[in-house]
Amino acid sequence: MAGDLIFITGATGFVGSATALAALKAGYRLRVSVRKPSEKLQALLSDYSQQVEYVTISDLTDEAAFHGKLEGVDYILHLASPLPHGTNKDDYFIPAVKGTTALLKEADRVTSIKKVVVTSSVAALLPLTGLPKGGIVKEDNDWDFSVDEDASFEKPNDPEGTAFKLYHASKLLSNNATWDFWRTAKPHYSLVSTHPFFVFGHNLVQTTSEDGIGSNGVLWKPIMTGILGGMSAGVHVQDVAEAHVKALDPKIPDGSKYLLAGKQSDWKGVAQIVHRDYPDLGAKISVEAEGGLLPFDASKAEKDLGMNWRSWEQMIHEVVDQQLALAKK
Repeated sequence: MAGDLIFITGATGFVGSATALAALKAGYRLRVSVRKPSEKLQALLSDYSQQVEYVTISDLTDEAAFHGKLEGVDYILHLASPLPHGTNKDDYFIPAVKGTTALLKEADRVTSIKKVVVTSSVAALLPLTGLPKGGIVKEDNDWDFSVDEDASFEKPNDPEGTAFKLYHASKLLSNNATWDFWRTAKPHYSLVSTHPFFVFGHNLVQTTSEDGIGSNGVLWKPIMTGILGGMSAGVHVQDVAEAHVKALDPKIPDGSKYLLAGKQSDWKGVAQIVHRDYPDLGAKISVEAEGGLLPFDASKAEKDLGMNWRSWEQMIHEVVDQQLALAKK
């Protein structure tokens, strides 16, 4: 309800900044958790300064760090997510799990909180072993999402592949811990999780063409190099932001999970848009490009949240236009 207070984490990031702005535009007040003061975020939200307050929490894995920070809060949007580098398991697993469960536990001590929305990932809806034969990614599949933390996640001679597998495992572990807590602790608040595919669109916090590109790089780099990555579906950042705000509606039931994915496309479709709309870009992605399809069903978000996904044209235009504009600075 407009005027209610949201505690939000991750607002300095790509998706979090868009979500914070969407919540403010919808009339909510925000208590923004930051690891350290951010002039960039304060400038971004300056038009709504009367609706925003900031609290500093340097370690989201420390349950005690939230003491006193949630008083008077009506809702929580937990978008903060560690994105470590390297191949150390603990760097991935511990922050992913404790960074969520610490907040969930503290929230259960604050009676004013009505709902918590946790931002997960499509990776949490995919088994570590990959998509089962004939499978379709959706929220209610009865697949094996377990993770053996003692297993080896190393891909020989492929540190990037190892890092991605660890990231995938961390998302599974975090999501499993979230819903295990919900089932066992039975918190007084409603719990909802969102599971976006790759998020694309204008990045409100990116300042240079190379630094802070985030998931837009999954689209931009293959366009310019012709070297295709693992993009399987995409969703506009504004759709993700709006989905989080819509999930606060009391009509959205406790225990809901939402896959957030825009219209189906593949690398060939991306290439056709790029070469048609940016003939002088120097793009190396081929119109004969193959791959990039992963079967999914995002109809639940369309039905419950009223999502009407923005187009691939809009996502591509915003990414390309921003990269070109930043390159001129």
